[in-house]
Amino acid sequence: MLLQRLLIQNFRNLELIDFAPGPAFNLITGSNGAGKTSILEAISYLALARSFRSSNIHYLITHGKPAFNIFAQVREEEDVPFASSIGISRGRKAQDLKIKVNGEPITALSELVAHICVQVIHPQGIELLTGGPELRRHFMDWGVYYAESSYKQLYAQYVKVLKQRNALLKTNAPADHFAVWDDMLCELSLQITQLRQNYIAALDEALQTITGDFLPDFKLSFELSSGCENGDSMRSALASSLEKDRVLGYTSQGCHRADLKVKSNALAAGAMLSRGQLKLLVCAMRMAQSLLLKAQTGRSCIFLIDDLNSELDRHSQEVLLTHLEQCRNQVFITNIVPDLLFSDLSRQKIIALSAGRLVPV
Repeated sequence: MLLQRLLIQNFRNLELIDFAPGPAFNLITGSNGAGKTSILEAISYLALARSFRSSNIHYLITHGKPAFNIFAQVREEEDVPFASSIGISRGRKAQDLKIKVNGEPITALSELVAHICVQVIHPQGIELLTGGPELRRHFMDWGVYYAESSYKQLYAQYVKVLKQRNALLKTNAPADHFAVWDDMLCELSLQITQLRQNYIAALDEALQTITGDFLPDFKLSFELSSGCENGDSMRSALASSLEKDRVLGYTSQGCHRADLKVKSNALAAGAMLSRGQLKLLVCAMRMAQSLLLKAQTGRSCIFLIDDLNSELDRHSQEVLLTHLEQCRNQVFITNIVPDLLFSDLSRQKIIALSAGRLVPV
């Protein structure tokens, strides 16, 4: 998957930039505040309709402007002549979001995700390992979504049933009113958990190979926690936690509470590894996910790497770049100085910024 053209207007401090990215490595350089990370953020927004930096839309729209616009021409692969067009316009109100694919408006964000997929590696990305389980569930579900066509519908059904059960909890309904919803929740949770387990099992092979290169001194394991306490079946867990759930006002058991347990030598990786090692592990996890996506679907990810030098020594950077080059992904990397990634200039394109504008290299 390749961005063939990228146009960004009124996004943060990027008043208007329009350029053709290179098919391999794109090195974005410039001083602090030049807008380097904003380019990555705009590409991410184009793929996910959300920012990896801020949830406040007012920070994303250039001061004094009513909306931002992001447009791209996207090709599945370099040798495929046809390019799709994707455009997003976002105003300051929640309803001021317009998304078009090939000129046709879409309303479901899942339709947007189906057209472009990105992997983001940024300095705060180690929260995947140090933060709460929601980020790790999102990591798993990103892969399952692309690998299993049934997943989107299954999870949508699960969310609807979960809302119904939560509504009963808030009205203090009698215990027998929960039976039908608990049965449906258990059946859907079982199917979703099985898809996640299949995905983690398939991912583990690539993970072990890549983490062996990135962190050879550590024995790492990746395990799915189903979201039910003490390993109970979900039906038993729902029954035993009913009174607690009434107090909480929500369902505390089920696949919506699942987690990916990442351990280093049998201890939680988030607590054991240094920040640099955690970043390498996150890089390895993103890389493995990209490789599995390619093997399962034939699709490539676009990698967005913010501040390559942050917490990675030169050797670690070389390991990461070598793997990225072997995967043949399109990559966007920010760095303050135009420190060339490779001695061969044909393998990279330099994009220089100053005060939110493109400048000659």
